[in-house]
Amino acid sequence: MHALTPTSSRGAVRAKLLTTLFVAQVCGSTGHSIGLAVGSIMAASITGTNTWSGVPVAVGALGTALASWPLARLMERAGRRPGLVLGYWLAVVGAGLGLLGVAVRHFPLMLVGMAFFGVASTSNLLARYAAADVSRPEHRGRAMGIIVWGSTVGSIIGPNLTAPAIALGMHLGVPATASPFMVSVAGYGIAAMLTLLFLRPDPLALARLDAAADAGAAVGPARRLGEILADGRVQIALATLSISQFVMISTTSTSPLYLHDQGHSVGVIGVAVALHLAGMYVASPLSGWLADRFGRMPVIATGALLLIAAVVLAGLLPGYAGPAIIFALFLNGVGWNLAFVSGSALLTDALSPAERASVQGLADLLMGLMGAVGSAVGGMILGLWGFAILNAVGALLVLGPLAFALLRRPALAPARG
Repeated sequence: MHALTPTSSRGAVRAKLLTTLFVAQVCGSTGHSIGLAVGSIMAASITGTNTWSGVPVAVGALGTALASWPLARLMERAGRRPGLVLGYWLAVVGAGLGLLGVAVRHFPLMLVGMAFFGVASTSNLLARYAAADVSRPEHRGRAMGIIVWGSTVGSIIGPNLTAPAIALGMHLGVPATASPFMVSVAGYGIAAMLTLLFLRPDPLALARLDAAADAGAAVGPARRLGEILADGRVQIALATLSISQFVMISTTSTSPLYLHDQGHSVGVIGVAVALHLAGMYVASPLSGWLADRFGRMPVIATGALLLIAAVVLAGLLPGYAGPAIIFALFLNGVGWNLAFVSGSALLTDALSPAERASVQGLADLLMGLMGAVGSAVGGMILGLWGFAILNAVGALLVLGPLAFALLRRPALAPARG
């Protein structure tokens, strides 16, 4: 048992909790990234065609989005630890079903597995809010940025374990196309056990205790959802998170196809994707520090401006200008990261500990759905009107949160806990 004191979220306990969240994030991202790296290959192997190769990743993304609200509701009632652990264990089940589906060449079973597989990403996303729970308001951005950066480490490790996984699978009699799922099972299982054993005391319980201590009284009840959504900071945070996700996904998910159609090699396309992903995650600690140092709103505005610059640059450049387009995709990732980290921090600032879990889950649900819609709509716009129009639409959409951040600028009252 851990005694809960008003200072429990500081010092050694705070460091232990943040370390646990970071290591679990790395393990979970390792398991997730290796599955995504070979998902399309496994689908083609089972079905014998490339037609359905994108379905496993889409189903996994849908699983990520749809699990956000239920897991957040569980966290609201029982704390961060049970919700994160359940998410990782469901992903273990999903990876196991995916492995079995590939081994017996049963595509529907593989898709069921991928739906549960995607829940690991839900836990990874919600972990950033657990980091905010154990941090003081002036350090929340940095804490969230470090946890998000853990995804970068896992995303690098995962795909590089494919060859060892296949070698191990050969000894165990597991088909080569299914072997990467063994890494997913291990990664998710380790993340679940680390969270279960070491994420104590619960971050949300600490946040509520600290809020009560700061207020000198018991924490009041949560506001009604309508009242929360009327809060200007919540509106800006939700708009920032959902619109930046839509624009980033819609413009970058179609970029490899656009580059291919313009005659660029697979190597060039690989560099473009890698640098975009680097922009998305490597800058996370810096984004968090900037949000803490200069405030959430200026960093949101900076992220929006970078996103606009990125999509305008990509849309105006001729198709043969590969290096410049790659640079635009890198800027796209950096702009998204600034918006993601600062928007998440602003949302947490606007909510009391009693309100956080469910509203944060709603935010991640909206993000996931906007990402899924963005991927589908981006492909349609690209096919109907071209890459330039797609990027122009993205720029116009980002003007919304930018205008909010620059013009409305609601008073940034002290964080609610």
